Amino acid sequence: MISFFLFFLICLIVFFKNYSSFLNSLLILESISLVVFFFLFCFMISGFSLKVLLYYFVFIVCESSLGLSILVKSIKFFGSMSFRSMNLLMF
Repeated sequence: MISFFLFFLICLIVFFKNYSSFLNSLLILESISLVVFFFLFCFMISGFSLKVLLYYFVFIVCESSLGLSILVKSIKFFGSMSFRSMNLLMF
């Protein structure tokens, strides 16, 4: 359980320090979502309903698909996936 928490903290630190690439940020957010999913799984396995896990997993899938669609749209519009080349006022 402590290893999940440490992995979560490491992912948060890397996410806030790495802001150059949109794809790397999406991958780090997915790993954070999976760590939270494992936290919920460990707490819910003790007899509670697993419907919450199903709803959370659907939320993770929707979040990742929206992130990838924004990535594809920004690559088409700006020409790269670097945050430095984006002017968000034009988007």
